[in-house]
Amino acid sequence: MSESAERVLLKAQAVSKRFGITQALDNVSVSFRAGEVHALMGENGAGKSTLGKTIAGLHRQDSGVVTIFDDAGTGRELKPGSIDDAFGAGVRIVHQELAQCPNLTVAENLCLHDIPTRAGLVDRRAMAERAARLVHTLDPGIDVEAPLGLLSPGRRQICQIAASLEDRAGASHAPRLIVFDEPTSSLSVAEADRLLEITRRLAKDGLTIVYVSHRMGEIFQVCDRVTVLRDGKFIATSTIKEIDEPTLIEQMIGRRIEPPARRGPNDAGEAGEAAALRQLIGGEHRAAGKAMLEVKGLSSPGKLRDVSLTVRAGEIVGIGGLVGAGRSETLDAIFGLDPRATGSVSVGGAPVDLASPRAPIAAGIGYVPEDRRVQGLFFQLGIDENILVPFMHRIAGVLGLRRGGRERELVTDKVSRFRVKTASLGSLPGELSGGNQQKLLIARWMGKDTKVLLLDEPTRGIDVGTKSEVHKLVRAAADAGAAVLLVSSEMPELLALSDRIVVMCNGRVSGELNAGDMTQTNILKLATADEAARRGA
Repeated sequence: MSESAERVLLKAQAVSKRFGITQALDNVSVSFRAGEVHALMGENGAGKSTLGKTIAGLHRQDSGVVTIFDDAGTGRELKPGSIDDAFGAGVRIVHQELAQCPNLTVAENLCLHDIPTRAGLVDRRAMAERAARLVHTLDPGIDVEAPLGLLSPGRRQICQIAASLEDRAGASHAPRLIVFDEPTSSLSVAEADRLLEITRRLAKDGLTIVYVSHRMGEIFQVCDRVTVLRDGKFIATSTIKEIDEPTLIEQMIGRRIEPPARRGPNDAGEAGEAAALRQLIGGEHRAAGKAMLEVKGLSSPGKLRDVSLTVRAGEIVGIGGLVGAGRSETLDAIFGLDPRATGSVSVGGAPVDLASPRAPIAAGIGYVPEDRRVQGLFFQLGIDENILVPFMHRIAGVLGLRRGGRERELVTDKVSRFRVKTASLGSLPGELSGGNQQKLLIARWMGKDTKVLLLDEPTRGIDVGTKSEVHKLVRAAADAGAAVLLVSSEMPELLALSDRIVVMCNGRVSGELNAGDMTQTNILKLATADEAARRGA
């Protein structure tokens, strides 16, 4: 924390905000000091993002005030719901979900708010220089003149973060406070570490960072203080040095939870919950240990090289590796989303056509992708149709007519069993918290017809309580006989859930680890095998 960190920079006082029947914020008061990294913690739906957006002027509070203070301690109330007023006062926000123009270059994206010109024409040289100053602080390897859409999700997130880091010297509206909403959710370990270093340096220079993250390690590594919200209410503010992780989790969810234990070869999960889900998920007809998913020679130009793996019924196989190693690309190809993919995929011994997702779905493959907003959910359809859309034709009656009663029965059962919190079955996914959106997506694919479950970062951007629920659902799916292929960048999660781990590096399988060899060190060795080989050469 900087020397000025005891001085309050911004204060939210008695802030309340309601969305329909949902009380997102209820009389919340919290202050943020100059030069500190201040964490906002809580379950999904606790009000963290709503508070951050209210501070940044994206939401107009129903009551309460937000005040920003100058160096002399003189306060000025920010105009409610005014992005321009907040921006002019130096308040920024970096959203969790990517909000960019992928068809434009990196430089164009970073200069959209203030395009440099010369003689009435766009000054592309000045644009590239400004973008390079911002982006290369985080990642020198990003080409600012390349189309943004060609970058990996991790690097696109870095560009979005860089957009808030305007030059502090000479800028007309220099940033004083930045809200980081899950800034490392799609970053590799190296990228996340770089961002944390930059965050600390910015705070040392006097910039205030409001840091929203579900990654406990980051909170204790980078933050000075932490404020917990629960059900829209203020619970507590503590200094990081005076609180431990179990206490912080208890403040967030109102109870203590145990960290996930590694899944043993004969572990049947929590018997009660597994039995409750078995009827919904099915799987009694699947022989445990039978090869359910077989992938041979899967390749795609520039993405995958001769990837082969097998997942048995009742088994969870993790895929380890760094961002860009080919993990998500492997799942995309198996699900028929890569038209250039070659090789073979079979389910239960029957070959699957990879030309489109139609055949994989018919074969019993379900896919929870990394980006639920772009790839997973239909935000203009209700919760009910989001669950039904891949299987509507199977439920339909004569001549393809929809059977409303049967559909409602299935949707009601899934929403109840998977604990999706929603006002109604017709609510839009955008009305749900991130954790409930994720459970909705998982509920879509967990059923009697799903033999293979592909999971790409299934707990990305969700709180510790919901994460625990998702872990139980994944284990229950395997207990019921499904073959689960899991991608996760969180090492503890990958190690806790997996029976085996296949590690990828530069688009190929670099090795496989069984229970006795499954450690973070061994995963990282295999994940960087190509780089180590080049250094050795």
